[in-house]
Amino acid sequence: MKFFSENLSYKLIAFAVAFVLWISMIGSKDSVLTKDYQLQVLLPTNTELAHPAPDFVRVEVVGPRVSLKKLSQSISVYTVDLSGEPVGQITVQLSPDNVALPIGTRVVSVDPKEFVAVIQPLKKENEDEK
Repeated sequence: MKFFSENLSYKLIAFAVAFVLWISMIGSKDSVLTKDYQLQVLLPTNTELAHPAPDFVRVEVVGPRVSLKKLSQSISVYTVDLSGEPVGQITVQLSPDNVALPIGTRVVSVDPKEFVAVIQPLKKENEDEK
């Protein structure tokens, strides 16, 4: 019983601080951020896309406000590596796993989820003049 009564004021203050921290953590809810990432497509050498890819990928992220604020202030690029793909048509899946995020955040959705890329050899300058 003596254990409880020794330094009682310190124990009460410590308990009050712990309680306030606990309540503040319970009350904090995750926020949602929708951000446009610039789409960068890496192609094999001497090739190009027959049709332009989307310029941006819209990503919806959930997490603590501090992390989302940090993310909103960063320059964001969504990179798709097609450098190992052969010439021809390919359906490119845009995955949430390709998004670099701060700790404690997670991707809810990616839009568009996919796009069709047609990889073709670069046109020679002489062909354009004909």
